[in-house]
Amino acid sequence: MILGFDEAFAPAIVAGTKIHTIRVGQRWQAGEVAHFCVHAGQPNQREFWEPQPVQLVQDVELTATELRVDDRLLPAAELLTLAQADGFPTTEALLAYFADKLLPFRGQLVHWTTRRY
Repeated sequence: MILGFDEAFAPAIVAGTKIHTIRVGQRWQAGEVAHFCVHAGQPNQREFWEPQPVQLVQDVELTATELRVDDRLLPAAELLTLAQADGFPTTEALLAYFADKLLPFRGQLVHWTTRRY
């Protein structure tokens, strides 16, 4: 399945510093192969990294001030770790990215490494 990204995230994925992504819905399952693309669904769509199997999928719920993974509220330090592993410099940057979404945001944390929260 295609996993589409903003072009700004591609270098961090290839470098191994962005190791998962948060997605709306419940469509991803462990074992599926993710194809990493920018401009997904557009004529200029391109894969920027080799396909990877999805290692783990965790449920997420995000509000304006907190994030739960598999119904567990992440403490501040762990939330910062998650934010940075998702390509954001700070927790505030992660929360700001989702600020224009309907909250609470419910979806999945899709991992292509064995990291777990």
